[in-house]
Amino acid sequence: MGYTLQIIGGKKLLKALKSDKTIKKPLADGIGRIANKYVALVKQATPVVTGRLRSSIYSNITPERASVGTNVQYAAYVEYGHKQQPGRYVAAIGKRLVQREVDPVHIEGGSRERDKGMFAYAWGVLLEWLGKEKHDIHREIDKEFTK
Repeated sequence: MGYTLQIIGGKKLLKALKSDKTIKKPLADGIGRIANKYVALVKQATPVVTGRLRSSIYSNITPERASVGTNVQYAAYVEYGHKQQPGRYVAAIGKRLVQREVDPVHIEGGSRERDKGMFAYAWGVLLEWLGKEKHDIHREIDKEFTK
């Protein structure tokens, strides 16, 4: 005894899956939109003194993946905090350092929650946005299947 499963529209489905238009283009567009949303969230959460760090945030988008980053060397100190030498005079601020450690929340200007740098904070917001489906990225792919 055996069972046979017949998928109605199976040939159409296989043809659609093999089409660059069906999956690759909407997927690439979706990846681009997600990356651009993440860049905007990171920039919004980045503290500004001169604007250099905020303006250096970029995305590199390909049809299969995206990366978001910065080439500013001090970005890691802003993201993760840093250690400093109490008593050392810093001419740029015209003061002597008081604290031994500075975490990201003591750097003024960014819109983020406590103990998170701009990239980590923006990642959480992005995941929440994706989870609530306040986007239509999946609908772009669905549209191609219903043609």
